Amino acid sequence: MNNQKSGYVFLMDCADFAEAQVVKSFLESQGLHPKVRDEQTRGVAPHFGQLLGRLTLEIPEIEYMEASKALESRERPRLVIAPEFSYEHTQSLAKKSLWNAIIGCVFLPLICNFYSMILGYRVLRQEVPLSKVSRNRLLWAIFFNSLAFYVWLTLGPQLFLKNI
Repeated sequence: MNNQKSGYVFLMDCADFAEAQVVKSFLESQGLHPKVRDEQTRGVAPHFGQLLGRLTLEIPEIEYMEASKALESRERPRLVIAPEFSYEHTQSLAKKSLWNAIIGCVFLPLICNFYSMILGYRVLRQEVPLSKVSRNRLLWAIFFNSLAFYVWLTLGPQLFLKNI
């Protein structure tokens, strides 16, 4: 059936069937008459969901403005002002990660390397995109951690088991 003949217009795309049902029930509670395109097909043959793509929610043309306003009133604002970011903190974490990786190669195996990995993860989580300084420090930390894990997990048991 053609949308122009039925009087229904596009309102929004939904990521999955559950989201479409939630939005549809919300609009129905507002006294509107939405419909989900291909709803019966997805209900009877849910395995076709990937083939059909995203779900399209439609609304009668005369209810479009009211439905749009209802959805906008429920939507959270998307504009978030982020605080100013200082690279100094994350670069110092990257430096600590590198030093722990080096120390883990020589003195305290595995403990310092795990701590180095945790610090590296914290840098990756906080600094997006990575600065050149942090990226280089983390790459060297990964190199030294890999070296330490290789040495201490392959040669370490052989050295310690010979003494026992």
